[in-house]
Amino acid sequence: MVRIGVISNAHSKRNKVSMREIHQLLAEHPQVKHHSFHHINELPGCLAEMAAAGVTHLVISGGDGTVLATVSALLNNSPFAKQPCLSLLSAGMTNVIAHEVGQPGLPAEGLQRLVAQVEAGREGDVLERPVLSVDFGDGRVIERGFLVGGVGFYQGTQLVRRDIHSLGAKQVFAAKLGIAWSILKILMFGPGPRSGFHGESLGLTIDGKPERRDCFMFLGSTLNSVLPGVAPFWGEGPGRLQLTTIDSPPRRFAAAALSVLRGKPKAWMTEAGYLSRRMEKLELDIKSPLMIDGECFQPPADGHIVISAGPVMRFHRF
Repeated sequence: MVRIGVISNAHSKRNKVSMREIHQLLAEHPQVKHHSFHHINELPGCLAEMAAAGVTHLVISGGDGTVLATVSALLNNSPFAKQPCLSLLSAGMTNVIAHEVGQPGLPAEGLQRLVAQVEAGREGDVLERPVLSVDFGDGRVIERGFLVGGVGFYQGTQLVRRDIHSLGAKQVFAAKLGIAWSILKILMFGPGPRSGFHGESLGLTIDGKPERRDCFMFLGSTLNSVLPGVAPFWGEGPGRLQLTTIDSPPRRFAAAALSVLRGKPKAWMTEAGYLSRRMEKLELDIKSPLMIDGECFQPPADGHIVISAGPVMRFHRF
């Protein structure tokens, strides 16, 4: 038998707007189990309840941070005897993962469509994506996610949260506006305190081959894109982890920025320090924070972090 369960982050931006509609929908479908949580520490208990209730199709209603926490819990210490089917509703401030593998539209609309399709016995489009496993090597649990970045990516995220989210901009519009604002500040002021962007010397070991780079920005993912129209990867090869780096200071940045965002490099860009590669395993030696699916993580004392591709998660989209 199929049983649908929904876990929702009560603080996620779209959930705050859509929760009344979701409750109305769930009132019409009492067979669907729902648990809303206010703090991420409640998530293990939510999942345990879903497993005890025999949930076979788990719906995550939240942003990237909620998806990251749920996937990590299911892989690190799942209460389910058999992993449930997963579907995502775009309900957070950032929804990079749901953009690629989740339900289109508003949370209530996506949930209504999903309930009808699942209970009719359909599995929808099954999308498989490898999870990134991030090992900080200092006793922390292995973090899971789909998008990691640092240096300029971390600095840009802080800029967006300070300057763009405070204006009330949300979702994809906020993310794209933040990218444009970051690029403008770099073009106007260059690296340094006025722009808020500066490089860092990083150790990178790519599938066992070490190198050291003065890095302005790096971004890695197992997803094909990070936003509609933004796919900053162009490396070739069999590796499932895509990594794009920009050397510091960035050369001919005005001419390169759009090509990086579209994943369509110009012939001169490799020589200028714009690199995109594929791999299975990346080892970082870094001093500044690492971003994983929109959440900030401090590096260990020795700065050494190991990022690998896998295992594979399956998502059902209707």
